[in-house]
Amino acid sequence: MQTWIDSFISMLAPASLMGLSVIQVMLVLVLATFISEDLACVSAGLLAAASQLNLGLGILACAVGIWSSDMLLYAVGRGFRSGLLRGAWIKRWVSAENLAAGEKLIAEKGSRFLVASRFLPGSRLPGYLAAGALRYPFAKFMLILAFAVAIWTPLLCLLSLAFGMTVLPWFHDWRLWIVIPVAWVALATAAKFFPMLLTWRGRRLLLSRWVRLTRWEFWPSWAFYTPVALWIFWLSLRHRSLTVVTICNPGIPLSGLAMESKSGILTALGKDNPHGDAIATWTALPPGQPEARLAALLSFMHVDGLSFPIVLKPDVGERGQGVAIIRDEAAALRYLTECSDLVIAQRYVGGLEFGVFYSRQPGAVRGDILSIAQKHPFSLRGDGEHTLEELVLTHPRAVAMAAYFAKKFAHQYTRIPALGEEIKLAEIGTHCRGAIFTDARRYLTDALRQSVDDLTQPFSGFHYGRYDLRVPSIEDLKAGLNLQVLELNGMTAEPVHIYDPSYPIIQAWRDVSAGWSAAYAAGSAMRAAGHPVPSLRDIRSALQQHRNHAWFEADTLFSSTASPAFTHD
Repeated sequence: MQTWIDSFISMLAPASLMGLSVIQVMLVLVLATFISEDLACVSAGLLAAASQLNLGLGILACAVGIWSSDMLLYAVGRGFRSGLLRGAWIKRWVSAENLAAGEKLIAEKGSRFLVASRFLPGSRLPGYLAAGALRYPFAKFMLILAFAVAIWTPLLCLLSLAFGMTVLPWFHDWRLWIVIPVAWVALATAAKFFPMLLTWRGRRLLLSRWVRLTRWEFWPSWAFYTPVALWIFWLSLRHRSLTVVTICNPGIPLSGLAMESKSGILTALGKDNPHGDAIATWTALPPGQPEARLAALLSFMHVDGLSFPIVLKPDVGERGQGVAIIRDEAAALRYLTECSDLVIAQRYVGGLEFGVFYSRQPGAVRGDILSIAQKHPFSLRGDGEHTLEELVLTHPRAVAMAAYFAKKFAHQYTRIPALGEEIKLAEIGTHCRGAIFTDARRYLTDALRQSVDDLTQPFSGFHYGRYDLRVPSIEDLKAGLNLQVLELNGMTAEPVHIYDPSYPIIQAWRDVSAGWSAAYAAGSAMRAAGHPVPSLRDIRSALQQHRNHAWFEADTLFSSTASPAFTHD
């Protein structure tokens, strides 16, 4: 029987590929769909173009594999809704926010979404899991899936065949092993992005990627800091130590390289400081039972005459992670339940927010302000017609952070805000979380410089870093009056005026490099004064601890009841 089947298939297919029979090649394609459906289809089309497999058999194998793997997702969702589906393992493949969004789309649009998801990369996994979890009718799901697969699979295989037949004749057979992988990558990329061109949403998401690529303020840190890293390497050679910079602020562990304690820095800054009233009132809430921590929070607020809103943030955090403006006791309890580490509670300060970067060489009487940036809130207004997602994708700046806002507002992304309703995408805070930064160095005055000097002088272990502060007005800032410090950040803080949307990247590299030069100079001066220089092992240990730290994220937890607060970029 097996021999008869092989003989029949051999009439439809050319010689075997790399010693595999036709049935084995088809089986490989079926299994490949469980890894990547689109790439399996691309492979089938390219094999057909190279006369290694009959196209019809390739389409059949891919269709069977796609249908089977997608039905398996449905079965997983249906069988484990209340248990395994909500477990930690599933989060490695699909976030809770995406799963919730998939459930919402299934409930609202049903079969239309299931058909469309076949042509929308990224929507299949949460959509099919959600269909099973919501007990979508099995027979209906099976037929809809078969219909979508019957359209998508031949389309992608034929596209791959046409591409392969155009490209492969340009090369000799001995180069086939190079050409096929290259063509495979090209078609896989097309399979990922071409369907996005078919819808308005997909085109706007592609625009989002383009904006993030072409506007450097949205680049990932590694892309921006590669040239700066070369300068840092030169500074380490010039100062005869790679790690000497980590003692530029001896009053902060490793000068704030990693895992610095916000409460420790604020305590050191305020100790015996006659200008300590410039630090926004705060207290530390140690780990413990959430109810006991809530009681401590309420006691702090009562003693200091505070009322909601109040700011809560992890003692160890970066780029605004875990920072939230809490507006009632219920939200506070929820926060303290989710964040089990030491938490800082701080008075909410109104007004304008600025990042003021300060540098003073050890032994110098006065320092200098290297950077001033104003941090602006970012919000949209509803029109009563479009969803929050549509408003984000339409806005020329918000579209650049569409992926972040989709995660942050996952549970209300399909809601239609009322006419004139304000949606606070970023309520003063962090550039990577939506806030807009502008260069405010024009506000630098001798009075402001004097005020920051007076505030900093009592902290003998600090020479280089950035204050995040608020003031009632520009006039107060220029006069150096009514400053309220939210945080003080060490050596890895940035002169955030560089994130002004109009700031040229070459000048940004120069400004950041100049800051590192000042930090290395301060570190060398502290070494000459007798401070020991940490070893590379110490640095590696701190960075490893930083990588392993369980960072608490409050954005999605409080996207509808609280907002990311003003702090640490």
